[in-house]
Amino acid sequence: MTYEKSNLNITSDLEVKEIRKDEHNIDLIIPMEQRCVNLYFDNLPTYIKSRIQFPAVKSILVRFCIKEDNNICTMHFLSDSGIYSSMANFEIDYSEIYIEIKDGEFSVDIKIINKKSCF
Repeated sequence: MTYEKSNLNITSDLEVKEIRKDEHNIDLIIPMEQRCVNLYFDNLPTYIKSRIQFPAVKSILVRFCIKEDNNICTMHFLSDSGIYSSMANFEIDYSEIYIEIKDGEFSVDIKIINKKSCF
């Protein structure tokens, strides 16, 4: 599935659902089914060799701003069904990237890819 809105681009093998929307933000939830999540960033510093790994992730909450001049989203890795169960979170500027989510047999790979590196 592909989710595109307000410069946010997500391509995912897993379902991406809008769970909340107001005049400023949209919250998306992506179920991970308590699997390991491997997070890859384009252009990582050389001292980080491959990925950042999160064990037993229930779901990922993506909160992004829909205001035209704001392209910041927060990704929350949740340990259970509650939106306040974040085990880790970070902000990214999504105007120059896209997010690719690949479902594997025992894990999920999430790649944050710079659009410029694709051309």
